[in-house]
Amino acid sequence: MANPQEPLADWQKAALESTLTYAQASIASAEQLLKLNLEAARNSLEQAGKNTRDLLSISDPQELVQLRAKIAQSNMQQTASYAQNIYEVVSQTQALLTKLSEEQFSRLNQETAAGAEQLTKGAPGAEVASAAVKSTLAATNAMMDNLNRATKQFAELSEASIKAATAGMFNSTGKK
Repeated sequence: MANPQEPLADWQKAALESTLTYAQASIASAEQLLKLNLEAARNSLEQAGKNTRDLLSISDPQELVQLRAKIAQSNMQQTASYAQNIYEVVSQTQALLTKLSEEQFSRLNQETAAGAEQLTKGAPGAEVASAAVKSTLAATNAMMDNLNRATKQFAELSEASIKAATAGMFNSTGKK
């Protein structure tokens, strides 16, 4: 007879691996965001210094108006680029975590189905319990499919909105 603690130990090992994978993905994402923020801060400081030097060197009011428009356009472009980069990092992380969740859920379903099959082999009347477990799995799978579809639709809508907003920023700054 098989040791009943082996499936529990296997499940615990798999749960630990999943947790570590989630943590590594989250840390990698945080590292990307930190690098992005540091780069943005560095660029902002350099640009502010350049803009200040340019402003201090102007003596003509017309040049001042032109320089202010140029600075505003540059700032809007940098902000749009920064927002796009943030969105890409968050989007990639979300996609990875979703994939990991789907894989873990699929594995859990397979293990639960196998456990339900083991129930029917042992005791009389266990078919009812096995059918209940299978019915619960089917309902849970349907719910997860709907949730995944809704999540993907939301991600697609968000991406389209970000792209439209970014394009709108660039278009409006190009017309000025």
